Amino acid sequence: MTSLTSNAAPRRPGKGTKLALLAVALLACALWAGVAIYHRMSHVSAQDARVMANQVTVSSRLAGWVTDFTVIEGDHLDKGAIVAKLYSQPDEQELETRQAGVAVMQARVDYQQQRLEVAERQLEGGKSLTHQELSASQAAMQAAQARLVQARKDFQRSDALLAKHSVSQQQRDEDYYAYQAAQAEYHHAQQEVAVSQALADNAEVGFINGSQMPLPNPSVQHSQLRVARQALSEARARLEQTKQHIADLQVPSPVSGVVNKTFIDQGEYVSPGQPILMMHDPAKLWVEANIKETDISELRVDQPVAIAVDAFPDQTFSGHITTIGRAATSQFALLPDPNPSGNFTKITQRLPVRIAFDEGPIDLIGPGMMVNVEIDVSGAGPRHG
Repeated sequence: MTSLTSNAAPRRPGKGTKLALLAVALLACALWAGVAIYHRMSHVSAQDARVMANQVTVSSRLAGWVTDFTVIEGDHLDKGAIVAKLYSQPDEQELETRQAGVAVMQARVDYQQQRLEVAERQLEGGKSLTHQELSASQAAMQAAQARLVQARKDFQRSDALLAKHSVSQQQRDEDYYAYQAAQAEYHHAQQEVAVSQALADNAEVGFINGSQMPLPNPSVQHSQLRVARQALSEARARLEQTKQHIADLQVPSPVSGVVNKTFIDQGEYVSPGQPILMMHDPAKLWVEANIKETDISELRVDQPVAIAVDAFPDQTFSGHITTIGRAATSQFALLPDPNPSGNFTKITQRLPVRIAFDEGPIDLIGPGMMVNVEIDVSGAGPRHG
């Protein structure tokens, strides 16, 4: 029996097999080329896009020594959280002085208010008293006038009867003296009324029975009260100014966000407006891509965008166009090229396009990261306006 050798040569593929494999390879290349060409025609890409954010620089309104500053880069701050504190001991002492001043001014206003109330009661009482005395004097004058009229009639009748010898000379003299006494009494009553009227008039300005009231006239008290209230308002304004000054010695975070960079250390002296730190809101990130001007006509707002972040190649991000720029980035270069020589080389310009994030782990990325964007323009319609 004949045995088979183990090192027999393998069978080589035939010509038909090679042709089949070549055909499959050519078909795969054609399909890949077709997909690539379709993708290139239906998408606009940018390789140098960056993640952007609104960078907020935090600074102090006042100058001073930083007594409390423990923030480090990467810390998360809530809006209103105290970032730094400046030396405030003299200002706190000034605050106590201002508060005491307001208390003194308030006590002065209360004192003037009480004096006004007492003065008004005194004035009303004095006016009431003088008016009562005036009324009594007027009533006495009217009674004296009535007695004078009666005494005049009695005297005239007695004088006429004396001529007819109907009354005695003594009776006539008694009626005459009674008439003279009534005249004197009436004149005295008139003087009493005049004095009472003068006292009543003087009482209107704070003089009662010929002497000034214990307190000034209420009109004067009203003026003094207005002055005291104005002084109180000024003291309160100075107090609020001191409170605001102390509040400004504490630097708050203007937004909620993450600290990107700190510029000072605790113990340093800062000036007004000097940057203390820089931060951004991680919830408000976007991508800025510089698109060739030859492709910009295909872009529309709200077109979908596939975003690939270089730092996280395994993560998927998506977004959409929110703003399409209308000025080339070269217009804002620090050293523009005016081309004074006349030699000209045409260079394709780029326009900024802002892209908002829709999906993806945005909390992993930060401003400045490089990304690639693929903008789907397959559904782009005609541009309007």
